[in-house]
Amino acid sequence: MSVITVNTRRTSASSILRRTSMKTKLLERERPKVRFTFPHTKKVRHILQNFAAKQNIREYENLVCLIRDSHLLDDDLSGLLTEATQCISLLNQDLRLFVEAILIVNWVSFSDNVISQYQSFIINLLSAHNYHAKFAIDTLIAHFLPDPEQADWADGVPPFDDLKKSVNVHCVINSLLSIIPMCQDILLHSIVHHYPYFTKSSHTHEVYLHNLLCILDYRPQLQPDILHLIFSKLVLLDVNAPKEEIERLENEMEVDVFEVEDKFNCDTMKHPVAHILDISLLKIFNHFLVLTQESGELNWEKAKKLYQDVLVVFDKVLLPTYNIHHVPFVMFFLCSLKPTITEAFLNFLWRKVSNPNVASIHRHTAVSYIASLIARGSFVPLYMLKGTLQQMSNWIHSYIVTQDELGCINSDIRIHVVFYSVCQALFYMIAFRHKDLVRKKKDIVFLESLNLSKMVTCCLNPLRVCQPAIVQNFASVARTYQLAYCYAVIEHNSRNVIPTIYQDEKGSVMVSNNTLDSFFPFDPYILKKSKEIIEPLYVYYHANSENSTEDYDMVEKDDFLAYGTSPGFKHRN
Repeated sequence: MSVITVNTRRTSASSILRRTSMKTKLLERERPKVRFTFPHTKKVRHILQNFAAKQNIREYENLVCLIRDSHLLDDDLSGLLTEATQCISLLNQDLRLFVEAILIVNWVSFSDNVISQYQSFIINLLSAHNYHAKFAIDTLIAHFLPDPEQADWADGVPPFDDLKKSVNVHCVINSLLSIIPMCQDILLHSIVHHYPYFTKSSHTHEVYLHNLLCILDYRPQLQPDILHLIFSKLVLLDVNAPKEEIERLENEMEVDVFEVEDKFNCDTMKHPVAHILDISLLKIFNHFLVLTQESGELNWEKAKKLYQDVLVVFDKVLLPTYNIHHVPFVMFFLCSLKPTITEAFLNFLWRKVSNPNVASIHRHTAVSYIASLIARGSFVPLYMLKGTLQQMSNWIHSYIVTQDELGCINSDIRIHVVFYSVCQALFYMIAFRHKDLVRKKKDIVFLESLNLSKMVTCCLNPLRVCQPAIVQNFASVARTYQLAYCYAVIEHNSRNVIPTIYQDEKGSVMVSNNTLDSFFPFDPYILKKSKEIIEPLYVYYHANSENSTEDYDMVEKDDFLAYGTSPGFKHRN
């Protein structure tokens, strides 16, 4: 070998492996490296043959170090790949270090001819020796992790150079999945392993998510697995970006006077995790739009398949995760595509609510999704609203009859949490959408047929445990249209506020104020960039005229309560 300075001490295989990680190696784009004179390609072939024959091991180890540590030029890498391709049959597990040294080369930065040559080498290598597949795919996926210091893409669109590099990597992945079926499981394992932690930079998340969605373009059969991974990670972001923290930071952090006209700063969330979530959800919404649209029209087959895959993820990941604020809007968006999807989702949720074998907390959450979707979705037609109210009303009255037949009423909220949840959902929808429900005489007749008076005066006394804001707004609507007289019950309840003291399953003494919580997943969306997709589909609350002397602005005033989490109403004492 010519002009190579190498330590003359014996170099063991383990010492060669003692190097920077693959990810670090791929990310070190600009680190200055020593320039060596690369050996003639025929010398490389000779070195590999000698090592395979267990001769001159030191020369082989020096070659591995040279490939790993030197700054390769196009001619260097091209010659190396030419010779290595001709020796494919030799590149078994015994030459693993040589193979891995080539695989960690940052090949996407070379010329087009070398890139094409490199792609062919990887495909030929794994076709002959599939035991290198895991390391090879790990190096390919590592290319999806950019320099964390890079800025976010403008408007979420990758620049040409980044797009070109990404396409070259995807071409190799697609070919490998076609040639070697086992690579699919390896790929799924690798994308899970490399998914950036929520503390990583927003650009890292943006680029990685972009590339996962690109995989779905040419491998749609992986959609269920990849969507499950993506939404599991988005939920983690959502949990670590509480709505209260986001609002506090947005209100507290003032923009510098010199940055007032800086659009980027104005559109960027102050909460770092919320910013990542905002960028990620915008990319998801845009991907779903492109996927389900064809020539400006909805592609029903693709939309139906997407809904079915996301619904599985919703059931396994989103529904069991309580009090997340933004990721559930993915279902909100999907429901807006077609009324058939909205109806299917409502039916799915109602089956959860009415199934006694489902955990109470999940039934409570499911009915909250129903109420929030119908209240907030501008795309939810009146017939679905009325059908849901009728369905809930029938269930409530049936439950009341069952309790009356028992003869002994125990109104503990823990025992009847599903009943109270359905009542609160029904009161919430009537108060929120009352203007749509009283336009015609037949609509008033429909509301009268729900027999709301019996609900509010039954022995279980749902007005006692429902959120005060919901109770007051519902009572106002009920009195205005003479549907029920709630104020006597409310007054009685206010004089008989007795907390419940009990022991939990661990024996700890707990005190309950006997008030149902107010989790409504589609309360106002506060992420800035992705909000542009949700805003046209969203309904803000208008107070009943009798309940308020002022005309609240729809966008600015909705959801401002003097206490706790919000069901979307303005509470007045």
